[in-house]
Amino acid sequence: MEKMHYHAAGIDIGSRKVFVGLEDSPVRWFETFTSDLELLKDYLLEHQ
Repeated sequence: MEKMHYHAAGIDIGSRKVFVGLEDSPVRWFETFTSDLELLKDYLLEHQ
């Protein structure tokens, strides 16, 4: 199947955790506290 979107992430937002899937990387999760969401932002920026 041809890729339609490059540099995309699959994100599942729950009440206590946010799960993020990037291509060729294991799924990571972050809690929903502000400090953890800052780590999530840094993670996504690091992987463009």
